[in-house]
Amino acid sequence: MRQGDLPILPDEKLGQLVKQSEKELAESESKNQELLEKINRTSNNSSSSPSSDPPGTPKPQKKKKSGKKRGGQPGHKKHSRFLYEPSECESVLNHHPITCSCCGEKLSGEDENPYRHQIVEIPPIKPIVVEHRLHQLVCDICGTSTRAALPLDVNPSGYGTRVVALVAVLSGLYRHSQRMVQSAMSNVFGIPMSLGTVNKLRFEASSALESIVEEAKTYVQNSRVVGALRYKLLSRQCRWVQSEK
Repeated sequence: MRQGDLPILPDEKLGQLVKQSEKELAESESKNQELLEKINRTSNNSSSSPSSDPPGTPKPQKKKKSGKKRGGQPGHKKHSRFLYEPSECESVLNHHPITCSCCGEKLSGEDENPYRHQIVEIPPIKPIVVEHRLHQLVCDICGTSTRAALPLDVNPSGYGTRVVALVAVLSGLYRHSQRMVQSAMSNVFGIPMSLGTVNKLRFEASSALESIVEEAKTYVQNSRVVGALRYKLLSRQCRWVQSEK
């Protein structure tokens, strides 16, 4: 078939094919990730029993007992609980004793330095859902149906920037598996999503940071001095960056 014989698809049909291909790719990568997690799962990185480990799995090293008692050691630095400033508190409640704990006499007055006890709570988490309705109208002249397009600042994936960033942080910084990210988004934030969607949002965040990473890499490679570091490992990394230049 020559190039001129290829069928010309309308933009709407072509967009549907692209979305379908992206969905199939995300599902395939999600399945591959799930298989890798199963293959690499041992009693060292999961709750499975050691009897289920494959042959050759290294046994975890037992920690040697130090001979010290549990808890804080004599002379250790005291660590008190962090207290928020009164201006940051939702409310401040004052509690006064009514009678003396010894003789029962009625008490009055104010304590200039009362003991402060704070309760920290997380507000109820409820997703913010904004629905965009794309209407389709028919032209009175030619009869063509035209549907409105999404605004440029609306993510076609259906998830906002904070959701995309949270998925990237959970899977990247905190190294959670896709299934754990899926569970956290549903159980904690009330946002159900498939494993394929988790993988797709990870790639979306990675693509958004690609230009910034390349810019930082170029800046480091073009610097006269990358940095003088004391640790051997970091020094080897710096020498590697300099060799790339």
